Amino acid sequence: MLFSFKQKSQDFIVEEHLPFKLSGKGDAFFVYFEKRNLTTMEIIDYLCKELNISRLSLGFAGLKDKDAITRQRVSIYKSALKKMWWEKVFLETLAQKTKILSTDRNDKPIGMTNEIHNTFFIRLRALKKLSQAERQHTEKAISTLFAEGFPNLFGSQRFWIQYKNIKLGKELLDGTLKIKEKFEIKFKLQAYASWLFNEYVNARIRRRLELLDGEIVEVERTWWSTLLWYYDAKKKIIQIFKDKHSDKNFFHYPQDMWESIPFTPDLKIHITSPVLGFDLLMPSAASQAGQKEKALFDNQWLTLGKLKLYTTNNVFGIRRRIRTRPQKAKYNFDGDDVLIQFTLDSGVYASILIDKLLKSFT
Repeated sequence: MLFSFKQKSQDFIVEEHLPFKLSGKGDAFFVYFEKRNLTTMEIIDYLCKELNISRLSLGFAGLKDKDAITRQRVSIYKSALKKMWWEKVFLETLAQKTKILSTDRNDKPIGMTNEIHNTFFIRLRALKKLSQAERQHTEKAISTLFAEGFPNLFGSQRFWIQYKNIKLGKELLDGTLKIKEKFEIKFKLQAYASWLFNEYVNARIRRRLELLDGEIVEVERTWWSTLLWYYDAKKKIIQIFKDKHSDKNFFHYPQDMWESIPFTPDLKIHITSPVLGFDLLMPSAASQAGQKEKALFDNQWLTLGKLKLYTTNNVFGIRRRIRTRPQKAKYNFDGDDVLIQFTLDSGVYASILIDKLLKSFT
């Protein structure tokens, strides 16, 4: 092993970037804060307990790491602030656990559906003085990962200690567990769906990842990126479809094709996998991709009766890339340490990238 990670909290710094500009007015009060060695949920739980408010009163866009310095936003509605003597009490309470960086207002709060970006500043500390060959090996490993990307797995922080959230999510679906707090129900159901996604991705990448007949993919083009349906492997054609969500069925399928693209080696394609939820877009059941994805749910004995919990709790299904790449990525040496900076889309875990990178150094 050439490097270690997270010897100190300042070895891992995260900055959240909103996909919209705050208007400076409105009923949603925003606080940009910095936390250290605390999870986002620990901050949320603390605020709810101290201020006697519901978790639904607070908006946030992502679960930031614990062993790090992270900068993110929380929003709270005017109606909730009124119950606690307005912004001063909220800020004083939050300041007990975090460093307040700035405040603002907006018409709408922040939420988990906001497509934020996170910029990461990573220090990998060298465990020895590096030889020239080891420096070259390090540079090659970093450059390769930046170019090829990494498995877009959910990080362990989504599953809680010893993966308890997965067990609790399954118990909810099986009807052997009852939870009153709706937020907790959704969180456990989402954790279980995330674990299923990881299981499917690990199965797909265990061998060479190949495009299957019926695969639902994202295609990069110069002026847009959209979900596409690869519907015929023999014809080597990808068709764009209008993604119409259903209002009755748990699953829905591609329809209303309106443009075909010949599949060529230079076409940049991102294969997607399902994250379980209501109104989930699925490949045709007759296709290779459809059969594989259906087997994922069948192997867990997930009947439509069990899946009703996702519907009643408004947990919608999504398609997520199997592999992803960091953006605006760069690195340099600081002595023998390596400093890495990159940006990831919302929901992509830097811990997976770092783990992949550290293993490539051995």
